[in-house]
Amino acid sequence: AADQFNKEIANDAQAMKDRHRRENKHNRNQNMDPDAENVLEPEDKDNGKYHSARDRVKSWGKKIKRISQYQHSDIMPNIGDKSLAYARLRKEYDELLPVEDDKDLDRMRANVDALRKRTYLNIMEGDEGMTYDVLDCPFDPPLGYPYQWNIQKVLDNWGPDDTEPRTHIYQGLCQFDFETEADKAMNYREAEVPFVVRNDPAVMRTSERWNQPGYMEKLLGDQPHRTEYSPNNHFMYWQKPKKKMRKKGLVPEDWTPPTEMMRMPFAEWLEHANAKDESLLGPDMEHWYYRLIGCGEQGDCDRGSSEYLFDELSFFQPRNDNDLYMVNPKKQKGIHCRFGMKGVIAENHFDGSRNMIALMGGERRYILAHPEQCENLSLFPRGHPSARHSAVDWSDPDWDQFPQFRDAEVNEVILQAGDVLYLPTFWFHYIISLDVNYQCNTRSGVTKDYQEHISECGF
Repeated sequence: AADQFNKEIANDAQAMKDRHRRENKHNRNQNMDPDAENVLEPEDKDNGKYHSARDRVKSWGKKIKRISQYQHSDIMPNIGDKSLAYARLRKEYDELLPVEDDKDLDRMRANVDALRKRTYLNIMEGDEGMTYDVLDCPFDPPLGYPYQWNIQKVLDNWGPDDTEPRTHIYQGLCQFDFETEADKAMNYREAEVPFVVRNDPAVMRTSERWNQPGYMEKLLGDQPHRTEYSPNNHFMYWQKPKKKMRKKGLVPEDWTPPTEMMRMPFAEWLEHANAKDESLLGPDMEHWYYRLIGCGEQGDCDRGSSEYLFDELSFFQPRNDNDLYMVNPKKQKGIHCRFGMKGVIAENHFDGSRNMIALMGGERRYILAHPEQCENLSLFPRGHPSARHSAVDWSDPDWDQFPQFRDAEVNEVILQAGDVLYLPTFWFHYIISLDVNYQCNTRSGVTKDYQEHISECGF
């Protein structure tokens, strides 16, 4: 019996060691030594934050020492970061930022409100077609929702290369308060139309934590992550062209990749993003776009994947009771986070699945268009390295080369800390980082509601 017990101990220790090495390469620094002992103290045993099922056991002869792991309130059994290093980090900040009563909720709301540095007012201009108030929308989506304006009017009001905030914008999307209008948000989501939801306590909790000084540096450590480099502020998606597409003439002979892919630690990216000299952030200067990927149930989908994203963003967990954000949990394709420095532009495009987009800090301007606008938006065709993305430079449109672009209709919305945007399948979005920001998104299946418009456009 003793031999069997010791064998089980050894197997458990090896399993934890393997899991730690696989999931936590990013936490190898002195401040987060994953091999440091986390001894179970009497007060910890009583506070309910540890449970014996996940006790780690070490044995020296006849003495057995139990090392228990902190379990945060949002943990899921099969996904996320199970390391002692992450458990210790969360324990530290969960104690610093408790969520136990209304006083804590008020603190959290106040901290996130402080991150929203300005209010954007809607340009109505007496438009007869817009019959609703975006801050007090009806239960059912109004006829013609969301309202759209001519693209030239929107771009003339606020050019994409200009990151200086405006007081008024062309907002057509409804904004719902999660605490009082969650039922409205769900109704719009089921109607497969875009909207923004604000003040979800789960989202605000993450936003508050991510904006604590030093937290992101501790969370990401020195693990290099995907980073995209551009010699200017424009980031056009691309894939390596296939030979048969070149033969068909779908790839210009002089085509070269518009951006460069690399990897760098978070601290290095942040140094670029926090440039004190504003002239270094101009549209013609170098920009870097940072990315994290949590694979979840997809398995090993990325080198050095950030599995802690499933712990950090509990509202994006693939649970059946998470129906506002997760339409089809089984179809989730991981969690992707993109950190933008001031001025970064992600070119206009559509995605082939539902998309929930949360902003944890900073501001992003989204210019949106209904799938019916596909032909007006002048997309690169199928087979092109940047297919399904607009060929038009929105910062300086060539109206003569793309005359149909004059007829495009769009609206816009500014996402701030704690906001979540829902984009149904095939909805177009053009994204501008107004300052340093943290954005994460997840997808959960496909709806065919707008397939007809995209098919007519050649996709």
